[in-house]
Amino acid sequence: MRAVPLTDSIGVELQDLDMSKPFGPDEVEVLREAFDTGGVVLVRGQKLADEDQDRFVTTLGELHTFRWGTTVEYLSNVIEDNPSLAGSRRLLFHNDGAYREDVAAGTCLYAQDVSPTSPPTAFANSVRAYENLPEEIKVKIEGLHAYNMFDLNDADAEQKRMRLSDYPEGADLSSVQAAEHPVVITVPHSGRKALFVNEFNTSHIVEYGPDSEEGEELLQTLFAALYDDANVYTHHYENDDLVLFNNRAVQHARTGQVDHNPRTLRRLVLKTLNW
Repeated sequence: MRAVPLTDSIGVELQDLDMSKPFGPDEVEVLREAFDTGGVVLVRGQKLADEDQDRFVTTLGELHTFRWGTTVEYLSNVIEDNPSLAGSRRLLFHNDGAYREDVAAGTCLYAQDVSPTSPPTAFANSVRAYENLPEEIKVKIEGLHAYNMFDLNDADAEQKRMRLSDYPEGADLSSVQAAEHPVVITVPHSGRKALFVNEFNTSHIVEYGPDSEEGEELLQTLFAALYDDANVYTHHYENDDLVLFNNRAVQHARTGQVDHNPRTLRRLVLKTLNW
């Protein structure tokens, strides 16, 4: 197995591997290193059975169980009676589960059936964004916390940033899931610091408050660092592409609307890591 950089700023492509059988100890170490340091791991063009993808991902840890009782979700516009809430419109950059206390460790998407018009997934390097910040900004954000939220009843949630200040005083917030996390986190294993604010779920910086202009200006500075073109890799799917990403080291976004052409991605989420 070889690990080849995807770009200068983010990602690793694994080559010369056979995902139809278990990995040996040396291959597991290559995978772990790619996940820890690359943030995004890409394997192209391998026809996988469900159990092959499951085995690949569980090499790294325990799978999350979805609310319907299985460890798999399908992001699909052709599967009938699909319980997924992922939707079909453009989806802003986010970390999976940022609005919960139990943030997902990682996510894996396998392109079972995609069309040339299928919107790609973009990835932003949260580690690189932090490291490229001016020192005065690093000092300013150290010790701060972000309020992250998601409203299950908001039909337009995919299209906009969730902000507590957009709700009228006394509004019913029973459908809102929310959690506070440090603005700067340390990524497991690599020990590198990363920004943990995103343009979808981060309402405000707790220490400034939901209506603070200064806090909003600071967030916009962090967003500019995160979503700079040089900090983003955009993956255009072909059938049998597999993408695995470290949810604490990178953020991801669906860059456009899913049209009428087939788009089915098999999705697994890592609840925890095993090393």
